[in-house]
Amino acid sequence: MQRSTIKLLLPIVAVTIQGNSASTIIPPYLDELRLPVAAIGSLISLGPVFALVSRLPVGMAYNRSRARMLISLAVLAMGLTNFLYGFAGDAMMFAVVHALNGFAYGAVTTLYMAFYVDSLAPEENRNHAMGYYVGSLALGYSTGNFFGGLIADHWGYALTFQSAALLSLVSVGLLWLLHGSSAPAEGASKAKAGAGLTLQQSLRALLEPELAIVVVVALFLNLLHQMSNVFISLYCLAVGMSLTQIGVIRAAYAGCNAVTRPISGHVVNKLGHKSLSYFGLPLQAAILMLVPLFTGFGAILVVYVASSLMRAIVIVANAVGLVQDVPESKVQRGLASGVYNASGDLGNILGPSVGGLIAHATGIGGVFVIGSLGSTVLFFLVIWRVRRMHHEQSRV
Repeated sequence: MQRSTIKLLLPIVAVTIQGNSASTIIPPYLDELRLPVAAIGSLISLGPVFALVSRLPVGMAYNRSRARMLISLAVLAMGLTNFLYGFAGDAMMFAVVHALNGFAYGAVTTLYMAFYVDSLAPEENRNHAMGYYVGSLALGYSTGNFFGGLIADHWGYALTFQSAALLSLVSVGLLWLLHGSSAPAEGASKAKAGAGLTLQQSLRALLEPELAIVVVVALFLNLLHQMSNVFISLYCLAVGMSLTQIGVIRAAYAGCNAVTRPISGHVVNKLGHKSLSYFGLPLQAAILMLVPLFTGFGAILVVYVASSLMRAIVIVANAVGLVQDVPESKVQRGLASGVYNASGDLGNILGPSVGGLIAHATGIGGVFVIGSLGSTVLFFLVIWRVRRMHHEQSRV
């Protein structure tokens, strides 16, 4: 790894620590406000909704020459909303703050990925660089989850939100210390390739069965992830765990992803990305169904980390499918990547909302059983429909 790449990764690590130290304690914070579990799920889903809304306009506003300024403003806006969480004492106020935070987070992550790729040194291997980028996100998630729970447990929710807000200043400071070089030739060629893509071609590309399968897997992966990630905190509170223990569980989940993703390629090569995409997600769901059987910290930690291991493998398998099964001759690479990420956002939106409805009807433990089982059944039905559509198109 080039030294300039390390400099580029430090700000996004700080941003993810900032975001996750706040998001870790949001479910128990809302629970302390005595909000119904269905309302908690719906309120939390506002973040990814507005993150999704931000991606297209912010991406269009991106320009290499003004990237740092745009990112700095978005990071500071994210820090301000982190600070305001501590004053959101009712559902309406929280909804406004969380929506603004989601928009700012979506803007930061959209802008920073483009800035990161543009700023890579010419001698840096770009395939490896994207692996470093994904790994740094997981590192930030793990660290933020742990310290968020630890600070909240010892000093309260307000100080945790304030600490997250202060981290925005660290992120901006690191950003302006960067001295990365850009890759104008590669960026220019990609812009030229994407310029000729018409609206009709874009809509036709969305109907490609190969892309549809990748999108379905990504959607259900994030739906299952967000549904379990939100309600594991509430379940742990219900069985008497501390906020520090909750932070450790979520940090271990993210840490397992950080370690497993880079080495999952060997598993994918041996077992095949399609079989892992189809059956890895239901296996993760089956593992999550074990959560309500346990109330002890150690047992839940083991079960939840095991589900994280399966998630990491399926994420890598699905990414391989995006490259191997979706030819650029049919679907322009930028469009495929955009649809892929949007499907993940949609899963982030649906997960907390669906989980909230299930928790309201059956209790928090039911989220892990009914939610996981229902997601698996629906996943196979949608995959079956997509494959059938593919066969019908092949006969034509």
